Amino acid sequence: MLALHPPTGQEEKALNYTVRESARARRVCLKVTCRGQVEVVVPHGFDARRIPLLVRNKQAWIEAVLRRITLRRNAMGSDGTHWGANDALPDMITLPAIAEHWQVVYTTTDSPRVTLTIEGAHNRLTLRGNINDTALCKAALRRWLVRKAQHHLIPWLERLSNEKILPFNQAQVRSQKTRWGSCSRQKNININCKLLFLPAALVECVLVHELCHTLHMDHSQKFWDLMKKMHPGYAALDTQLRNSRDWMLGWAE
Repeated sequence: MLALHPPTGQEEKALNYTVRESARARRVCLKVTCRGQVEVVVPHGFDARRIPLLVRNKQAWIEAVLRRITLRRNAMGSDGTHWGANDALPDMITLPAIAEHWQVVYTTTDSPRVTLTIEGAHNRLTLRGNINDTALCKAALRRWLVRKAQHHLIPWLERLSNEKILPFNQAQVRSQKTRWGSCSRQKNININCKLLFLPAALVECVLVHELCHTLHMDHSQKFWDLMKKMHPGYAALDTQLRNSRDWMLGWAE
């Protein structure tokens, strides 16, 4: 950890951040994770003496992102554990897209595996087995998340397709790391299961976006004109989507 100390005479709060050198990086990139960790990614051979000033110049932006994360945690009643703080397993999972809250219970057995039981009447997930193996627990929760997304997001996409008269070929739910969705030239659409963590308005914006790609594969002016026609409020929502990584949970990544 390196501490950023403000210039003499300023009352700015010091920020903690880590520095990672990447051979693939072409420029300096600042990242803030859902757990409030600040990382500076720099190209190979970058002069480390320049980093404190670069971070200081971005301090207002970093603090704004950290405030958003805190507000969203508080709004969801989170103490940090179900946001994946320190990669902890969740005791509660909130899915804003479909307005559902699920309690997560862990039960130790002598099984080397981890199985997940769904109690829909009580919105409770029970993980049984070797629950000390965090990786197994996370994998079980991610499989549940994909199934949940298949059950809700694909019918949602089909409904919008019919409403907008934008047909597609087939749809699949995946767990992409960098994309909320994608559409191929064959009109096959992939949807990210982690959309369930976003507000419904943002999810609908993403789904309409991919449906518009069934007519225009690129992001040309024709595409954006169609997007504006199909989803007039997309511009404001698109700005929110740029900050949507704030909603991600550690266990789901």
